[in-house]
Amino acid sequence: MSYEVNEPILNSPFDEPSQYWFIREGYEPELKEGRRPAIVYPPREGNTEWELGQVLKLSSPDEFFPGYEMTLVNRIRKEVKEWRRQQYPGVSRTTLELLEYWSREGREHRLFFAQKEAVETIIFLIESRTDFRQGIHIPQDTPIDSTLKAFIRCACKMATGSVKITVMGMLAAWSILNKVADRSNAKFSDIVLIICPNITIKSRLQELNPDNGEASLYRTRDLVPSHLMDKLRRGKVLVTNWHIFEKRVVADTDQWERAAAYIIDNHPATAAFVKNERLGFTIPRLYYPSEDS
Repeated sequence: MSYEVNEPILNSPFDEPSQYWFIREGYEPELKEGRRPAIVYPPREGNTEWELGQVLKLSSPDEFFPGYEMTLVNRIRKEVKEWRRQQYPGVSRTTLELLEYWSREGREHRLFFAQKEAVETIIFLIESRTDFRQGIHIPQDTPIDSTLKAFIRCACKMATGSVKITVMGMLAAWSILNKVADRSNAKFSDIVLIICPNITIKSRLQELNPDNGEASLYRTRDLVPSHLMDKLRRGKVLVTNWHIFEKRVVADTDQWERAAAYIIDNHPATAAFVKNERLGFTIPRLYYPSEDS
């Protein structure tokens, strides 16, 4: 049986999806109205059972089985849509100005629906009127280290090609401008930390620095109106690699100490580590130019 469809693209990237192909094993593809629910499929190999509850629900056989419906995501999507329809009750004047600026008619650089919805969702969870969030419980992320407090991690899962850097810029501008407008508001920060996986991406993300002015992403992609740029520059966007957070251990032999120093100084993008069983610590061991490397 073929699962190919004659019209794979049904929706504009600038509007909320209104149709989707319903595809199941053993059945012909079926065109359905509305937006496809958020679902996730477990790996075909493996028998790990996922925890159910307010976050996930096993789909019924006549729907997306063996997938799991992301019930929390679908609930939030529904509430965000209604909140948007009512013109974002609960948000600050600064936030409302940005939301209207991003959605205004005649934009040279139109934003994708996925970009706007991702930002709206984060704003919704922080600023929306409490009645919209009633019954929505975001599970806390509990650190392994018992001395650290649990916290809420908000993540936007976005497809390749959805231009995630634009979403990062929108969220950075939202947080910084709100903090500058009201220094006493603990919901916001005027310092944004961006952690990336390698030097190449770190270089690309430098356009998120507000100090670049008209050359920054905030102006080249029309994310912040010109009259707010001076306020935006009062904040800081720090871009770094994750390696800076790796625990550095000083070796008790000259050879291992030189290896660590060389790699940390010359190859910060490396992600290779080995365990020295005799000395009892982990140390990077890649690219060190010695005879026994």
